[in-house]
Amino acid sequence: MLNLILTALLTIIVVWLGWTAVMWLWTRHLAKTSATVLDSQDFDEQSRGHQIFDLRDSQAFKSKHVLGARNVPYAMLKENHSAIRKDQPAFLYDTNMQGAARLAHTLKKDGYDNLYILKNGFATYHGRTKSETHA
Repeated sequence: MLNLILTALLTIIVVWLGWTAVMWLWTRHLAKTSATVLDSQDFDEQSRGHQIFDLRDSQAFKSKHVLGARNVPYAMLKENHSAIRKDQPAFLYDTNMQGAARLAHTLKKDGYDNLYILKNGFATYHGRTKSETHA
């Protein structure tokens, strides 16, 4: 009985690790084929004066975000791209790059060019930021 439980637990762990690895690889593939992936420093320097979209929820955005970014959650932009101008570069970021990669893929299919994604998401960003605090 103990062997059966351990085997089941090991199987669950292996499947979870496999799924995580596949999703990580797929995210990177989508990002690289749909946009230019920039590290923190390049994202900070190149995004100045352009449209920057924070795809995270509003609470995370209010806590801290890239200076000059607009908070438009991934689900909203996925359904309606009208907030993103086609004639200007668009810089996208979220927490871990998954939503940004998926959105860039969708935008690319819809004819958007000049798409940029923050490598590894906001968690690794070290550029200029802003926090919104309410009294």
